[in-house]
Amino acid sequence: MPTRNVNPTEHFDSFSNAGEAEGEELRLLQTPEQDEEAKLEWLRAAAREGFDAIERGDYVTLRSGKEIDAFIDELRIEASEELAAEIARG
Repeated sequence: MPTRNVNPTEHFDSFSNAGEAEGEELRLLQTPEQDEEAKLEWLRAAAREGFDAIERGDYVTLRSGKEIDAFIDELRIEASEELAAEIARG
């Protein structure tokens, strides 16, 4: 295995050895890729849920900006009421 010279930043000076610092650096490099994969999986699941709802006929057709605004207002009110009830339950 080839030798690699690493000059850790101040953050990594707190690690007990270079191997720990290098492991943390590698973990940090992997995180964005893993985050992207997690986001994609969440989007896939949300899309499946939406398509399933459409197949069940569980959807609302909105034909104007006014209908969209009213629908969003209803959702906001429902969410606020649910949150208030959850807070009240403790």
